[in-house]
Amino acid sequence: MELKAWFEAEIATCVKADGGWLEVSSESGNTAELTARGECAHCAALERCLRWAETRAKRELGREIRFTVTRVPFLWRK
Repeated sequence: MELKAWFEAEIATCVKADGGWLEVSSESGNTAELTARGECAHCAALERCLRWAETRAKRELGREIRFTVTRVPFLWRK
């Protein structure tokens, strides 16, 4: 299964239930960059959540993956 599809089905749905939003914005080798919005953008436990997602990816996809994140609160403007 493709990482992006797996992430949306297995991880993103969990955080959406708490008002958060995580999406895979890019992937290169064993690293995937995520964009965090909503509650995830300012959550103190986000790094712990990413380590949980890495553990699940290893178990369910058989892949060592490292998730990094860019926090984008809704009110930020570029």
